[in-house]
Amino acid sequence: MIKYEKEIIEWLNLPSIPKKKWDGKNGFRDGVAVIKHNIGSESYAVATFDPESDKEPRIKKVFGLEPYFEIGDIFVVPAYMNEDVESFDLDDESKKAAQRLIDEAHELEMEGVEEKKVELPKNEYFFDHIHNDEEAIAFIKSWNKSNRIKGRIPTDHETILMKLSVMWADAQKRNNKRNKK
Repeated sequence: MIKYEKEIIEWLNLPSIPKKKWDGKNGFRDGVAVIKHNIGSESYAVATFDPESDKEPRIKKVFGLEPYFEIGDIFVVPAYMNEDVESFDLDDESKKAAQRLIDEAHELEMEGVEEKKVELPKNEYFFDHIHNDEEAIAFIKSWNKSNRIKGRIPTDHETILMKLSVMWADAQKRNNKRNKK
């Protein structure tokens, strides 16, 4: 019997130990490794392998205190967020079902999300009362002081505009929060 099955399932948030064995060459972020201990027992551990930096798989989490001397089989944890259905190791019907699930998940993600069109101001400086760099610098100094922001005040035109755009976006968020209350 292999020890720490429950622990590894919880740690990796898996329904069960994966069935697909590692092919011995492709990289993986997480894998379930069977490690062999000096006392003759085996336990599960979390392994990883990056072919660009590793020569062999590495153990990144062990659940017991016993030292191990060898890594046995490794079962690769699939990348669930991968949406390239063609790369899945499945038959055609299962690939179609997986694609349907991915599409449904995207629809659910977008449910209740309204498209908001944000109208950018016509003024290059974002705020109507600012007409040049000097006014912008004075406004930024005042804004920083009232919001207790420390840091260097921008002096070149491009940076001033970027800072004003951030300030304008922040002001819009605050207005939206006030309007919702």
